Amino acid sequence: MPDRGDLIVELVGRLEVLDGLLSRLEEAERQAKDASEFLARTRDWQEETVRTIQEERARMRQRQRALDALADRARAAVASLAHQRSLPGEVQLLALELQMLDTAGFLSRRGRTPR
Repeated sequence: MPDRGDLIVELVGRLEVLDGLLSRLEEAERQAKDASEFLARTRDWQEETVRTIQEERARMRQRQRALDALADRARAAVASLAHQRSLPGEVQLLALELQMLDTAGFLSRRGRTPR
């Protein structure tokens, strides 16, 4: 039978090992909690980014529709004045600006005139 002192030394050694394992477990739990919080913040950021992108796309579609409607009205005005003997400079400039917007791709295909 081992000596009582040897048993106490062995018990102290095992307690130190258990304490080390417990410390590592606590550190792993802390890191897991930190990672979980980081993932939650990242998910929130991603969701907010997606919402922002969707809102901006909606605003861009709305602006595109407004620009297309304006171009349609301007084309109609230019077309209605086209039978005039001479067009005022503003109308000629408007026709040129419409052509430039169309060529640059700022107008949607539905409103483009054939080239």
